[in-house]
Amino acid sequence: MPTRQGWTAMFAGVGAVVVGRLFGLIELYFLGSAFLAAVVIALAIVNRPLPRLSVRRVARPATVGVGEASRVDIQVTNNSSVRAPRLALWEPVGHKGGAPMLLAPLGAGQAVSAAYRVPTAHRGVVRVGPLRAERSDPLGLASRSNWLAGAGEVLVVPQQLRLDFPTASSAGRLGEHLRMKSFGQTGSEFHSQREYVAGDDLRLINWKSSARSTTLIVRETALEGVQQCTVALDTLADAYDHDGFERAVCAAASVVAAASAAGIAGRLVAPGLDLRGPDVAPMSLRWLATVAVGRDLVDHTRSGRTAGDGLGIVVVVTSHVTSRAAVATMAAAAPDESVIVVCTMTPAAGSRAFTVDATSLSELSRSWRSLVLGQVGARA
Repeated sequence: MPTRQGWTAMFAGVGAVVVGRLFGLIELYFLGSAFLAAVVIALAIVNRPLPRLSVRRVARPATVGVGEASRVDIQVTNNSSVRAPRLALWEPVGHKGGAPMLLAPLGAGQAVSAAYRVPTAHRGVVRVGPLRAERSDPLGLASRSNWLAGAGEVLVVPQQLRLDFPTASSAGRLGEHLRMKSFGQTGSEFHSQREYVAGDDLRLINWKSSARSTTLIVRETALEGVQQCTVALDTLADAYDHDGFERAVCAAASVVAAASAAGIAGRLVAPGLDLRGPDVAPMSLRWLATVAVGRDLVDHTRSGRTAGDGLGIVVVVTSHVTSRAAVATMAAAAPDESVIVVCTMTPAAGSRAFTVDATSLSELSRSWRSLVLGQVGARA
């Protein structure tokens, strides 16, 4: 395809040939012919078959957190027996811009590598490619484009804060609350034996040990700790501004990761979503990378817990403690569930609920630590 310079040379050549022919100006006639011949030669050069080139694209890493470094390495190899021409490469990156690269002539069997950084300022899927090669003649009169490789992607997941997961041994009001709930759970792991006292559950009497003693012996089991963690993400569009929703996504990702690191069975629920199982942490990250605000109300009770699930924690991530999602979650919580409300828009000052101030990421980390570890300044 002729370039702008090529079209200019072509029109100038045609004009010079016509004028030279009409007025008998042989010099002008030959000059126009030279212009036309240059364009024809340029088209012949760029339309020669391109040697077989293979492209290997590797994202390092392919999944990256917001703000972390990621790059794409590209290796181009000439698999033919002829020399490859000089090529200008262009790889689109995301929705805006791309990576330009200049490929020098490659001999048979030679390979060359290049790399560029991937923008990771925002969560989401960054599409890279397809890789386009453009070759032109030495005078720049014609060019032709070829696709060398298809598209790929780099997944930018939400930022994850390192949070301590609450347990029955945690300090502060939350830890005391979980310990009180754990007394109502029947453990399965043997802890010790003691003498029977009035009010003990008769089902706990160890009759074999009692037969060898003058008193009844009761079998004690270890207190059950937290067994389940459900993270409910409120996505109502009218509840957040942009930054508030991004903090909500970060908080949800951080709590799911904390539960997974603590060996707790995790679950992520949102409108139209219910993720659970051993791979809930990576699946949640991928979903949270592209989640957007909507108009439906989250319901953590749908397809929810059973009687044998044990002690559980529900973390509802929302805009404020009186939001529709927070009120509905606290009202629907089971007797063996403890609800923590993470507020990203307004702090829940004075609330009797277990709350976490997430009006900034630094405040989210501090407030969560205060709630779980019972440090001074807890807002719960």
